[in-house]
Amino acid sequence: MSPTRRARKEEQKEERRRLIIDAAWRLFQETPYPEVTMAQVAERTRLAKGTLYLYFTTKEELFLAVIDQELTKWFDEVDLRLALLDPSRGEAAAARPRPARSRRGAAAASPKDTAAEIASILSTSLAARDAMTRLLSILHSILEQNVSYEAALRFKLSLLANVERTGALLERCLPSLGPGRGGQILIRMYALVIGMRQVCDPSDVIRDIRSRPDMGVFRIDFGEEIRASFAILLSGASASPLGPERLAVPVRGALGAVERRGPES
Repeated sequence: MSPTRRARKEEQKEERRRLIIDAAWRLFQETPYPEVTMAQVAERTRLAKGTLYLYFTTKEELFLAVIDQELTKWFDEVDLRLALLDPSRGEAAAARPRPARSRRGAAAASPKDTAAEIASILSTSLAARDAMTRLLSILHSILEQNVSYEAALRFKLSLLANVERTGALLERCLPSLGPGRGGQILIRMYALVIGMRQVCDPSDVIRDIRSRPDMGVFRIDFGEEIRASFAILLSGASASPLGPERLAVPVRGALGAVERRGPES
């Protein structure tokens, strides 16, 4: 096979893979995860069910690719918004005639104000992605439990790259964080989102109990709670050291678990 034909074949495979992922994502937004089937995804894509398994060996592996795609979109959006807060933008612009005013404005913003603004950016963008956060809530308990070593490693490497890139942006926006600590913050936020999403999606019986007048403390608004939690986390982190942990520990620790298990035979 010529290099051109081989490249074209790889492009077609990648295009079909994206088609399957997009179909699964649309189905999840319409149907609870347990009710989504590979047969439904095949029907949406007009592919044979067996063809899906050439790309994803299990339903969990398919949805691991779905959450990877949606998380990457979220990180990309956050990066664009954080870049506008980066003080170095004002410093670079100060060399030009007018934007010196922007530099003074950026300098006037306190770390606490910047932390609150970052918390708002992160929380509002997550609250707007209800389906993504619902899928995140089953990531560790379901999606990572029935996948190949290669699929799990691919997901963790993608997540690590996103965390390191966006973490570096956080550090530029809040210089008091120090090198490597932006990634730590994101991992802690990641855990908060998963836990808060689970708390905010109770069973029907718990939802009925929460409706009682004396159960108001258990009625939690996801967007507001993560905004408040993120603000506290960022404000505290920018004011004092978080401890001796290093950036890579949380994500690479998860990778280590995969690597210790080794490729499936």
